[in-house]
Amino acid sequence: MIEMMRYYWRWIKILNIGLVLEGGGMRGAYTAGVLDFFLEKNLSFPYVIGVSAGANNGANFVAGQRGRSRRIYLEHSRHPEYMGLKNLIKEKSYFGMDFLFNVLADKLDPFDYKAFGESPTCFKVVVTERETGEAAYFQHRDFDPEFFVKNVLRASSSLPFISRPVEIKGKYYFDGGIADSIPVRKAIEDGYKYNIIILTRNKSYRKEPAKISFLADLVYRKYPGLIKSLKNRYLNYNKTLDFIAELEEKKQVFVFRPIKQLEVTRTERDRDKLKDLYEQGYMEAAEQYRNLLEWINDIRG
Repeated sequence: MIEMMRYYWRWIKILNIGLVLEGGGMRGAYTAGVLDFFLEKNLSFPYVIGVSAGANNGANFVAGQRGRSRRIYLEHSRHPEYMGLKNLIKEKSYFGMDFLFNVLADKLDPFDYKAFGESPTCFKVVVTERETGEAAYFQHRDFDPEFFVKNVLRASSSLPFISRPVEIKGKYYFDGGIADSIPVRKAIEDGYKYNIIILTRNKSYRKEPAKISFLADLVYRKYPGLIKSLKNRYLNYNKTLDFIAELEEKKQVFVFRPIKQLEVTRTERDRDKLKDLYEQGYMEAAEQYRNLLEWINDIRG
């Protein structure tokens, strides 16, 4: 079995298969399950790109920390500083950013900065520039590992209206999902024709216009580019889903998405639901594993 996995890993290296990770807040527990299965099978990729919760899961994956994402969703999310209205008062963010990217990463469940920084994987994170509303893509090799975690990952998780933007090199950034929710086009642009994509919505899902988009005109009136991106997000998201469907038909992507109906919200607190979703991700990855290897075999020709 070990020799077989080494064989398939050689395929992945030769084919330059990328890994694309959608965000989705607490729905990222599904992605955590899939990635823990990958780590269990010693699968790794030369290129990983993630957004928001997908970026955080991706960082743990690149660092090789199997189980850390699971603990964050199932154990640490119960901490009173993880999320809640008290954080809005304390640090103007619904999610406890200081807790997530400082206390948690440095003390409660230490992140392996060394392994992360030394990883040969090209890991990119999507953020949205406040002034233009356009996507920016930061690579972990271009930053000190600790700075990347505490600032780039934080920026990619900073939702408008309920979080402050994060300053990086003199510019301010919000959640990457505003401008590029599923960055498969960026992966292709970067030279990865074939990609594995992990989504956090069921196949039938399509995004609808945000009910509070009218607030963007008031809150972010100084940033028309950001307002435009916020209002058009649902359109761009649905177009990307259509694009992914086309790529699936061409066998250029292999998609993991929740098969069982989702019952978890972006700000889910129910531990049982989160546990079920994590296990769903793990089990569905295991069930589709042979199909994944066959897909790799097919594109290898």
